[in-house]
Amino acid sequence: MQISFNGIKNLYIGKKEYDKYGSYVTPDNYVKQGNKHYTVVKLSCNLTNDENGNDLDKFKQALAKSGRYFQQNCVNSEAPNRIDLQLIRQDIKDSKGDVSMSDFVLNGCDMTLNEKATLPMYTYMAHLTKKIANLPDVSDAKKYYSNLINQSVAEEACKFIELC
Repeated sequence: MQISFNGIKNLYIGKKEYDKYGSYVTPDNYVKQGNKHYTVVKLSCNLTNDENGNDLDKFKQALAKSGRYFQQNCVNSEAPNRIDLQLIRQDIKDSKGDVSMSDFVLNGCDMTLNEKATLPMYTYMAHLTKKIANLPDVSDAKKYYSNLINQSVAEEACKFIELC
């Protein structure tokens, strides 16, 4: 799908879901075993700058705010305007409630939110996924999974901010 009127081209969103039995740590720090439901969503697109948005510049600005590590590791050297964002979400239900944990990989770089320098990249991921979810020519399924990434970014950012 070509979407050239908004700074985003060649958009692809795919997902895979599966269940796996294993150990996990509850929010109250207990190790438990049970079924984990995994949802893996991959979002790929090329970013451009045009009259309706400077998506490529916004990505570069987020990289610059996040520091040298992200500038060196989050850019696809073969296609610097390419974004490959992957969400690996684990949802667990047990007697104490629901637990969700999300991991993100951006262009092969782990996006663990464990320091404030990573927040601009999370802000960028939230901005990009919200913009994609609001595009008029995107299917309902792509909107749903773009919103799932956006929601997961917000949840992980809130967890981090609460710990600071």
